[in-house]
Amino acid sequence: MPITDPNALTSADWLNLHNWLTLLWIFFPLMIIFAFSMMIAHAFIPSGVATGHFPTGFRMLRIPLTIIGLIALVLALILFFSALLLTPEMLRQIWPRPWM
Repeated sequence: MPITDPNALTSADWLNLHNWLTLLWIFFPLMIIFAFSMMIAHAFIPSGVATGHFPTGFRMLRIPLTIIGLIALVLALILFFSALLLTPEMLRQIWPRPWM
């Protein structure tokens, strides 16, 4: 059985691909923001305060950094699941019979 060729991409397909890639490109910096804010809030600040390199008032920065990190995580998960839900329909339009 010969391999079926995918359908030609229409302008709507290119727009769907553009939207999908935009979601994933926004996802990446949000995950970086989440990782760095959690690392600073829960590793660097407590360690620096415990060793005396940072003043004890720096402990109050942990709460806003944690909130920023959690907001970035929630936004990243929303974007990830939006892209995940968009993927099967987009692939079905480009390649109608994927397992043949």
